[in-house]
This record gives sequence, structure tokens and C-alpha cells, in this order.
Amino acid sequence: MNYIDDAQATVAPHWYIRHGARDRDTSFPVPVNFALKLQSAGKDVNFLLAWNRPHSGDYALDELFQWINSITR
Repeated sequence: MNYIDDAQATVAPHWYIRHGARDRDTSFPVPVNFALKLQSAGKDVNFLLAWNRPHSGDYALDELFQWINSITR
């Protein structure tokens, strides 16, 4: 979190963040605060709490690839 505001750090301009709403390892405030901090720093953030998903990833790979294509054009 500290690096987001650090003038000497290079922070990616685009962020795709997914968090499983059924994740038992990390509470909602962690990714929510991270996404909000990035947004307040002017970064492009695509954030979603994936409903009824655990900490497994692969939430919507087709959507992820479409998002990547949209920012690389």
C-alpha cells in the first residue's frame, strides 16, 4: 500500500482485481481498501467481489482476456 503513493515507485496504470466472496483466508476489506487506494491514486481499477467463490481464482478468464485486450489497444 505504501508504494502506491511513493513518487520513486513505478505503479502499473491498470489493475484487474477479483476476490472470492467466499474466501476464508482474506477478509473483504483487504482487496476493497487496495482497490480504493489505487483508484484514489488515479489508477484504472476493474474490481469485483466474485459471488460465492472461494480463494481459487479462475473467476472469469474470458472476461479477463477481454479486459486485457481493451487496455492494450
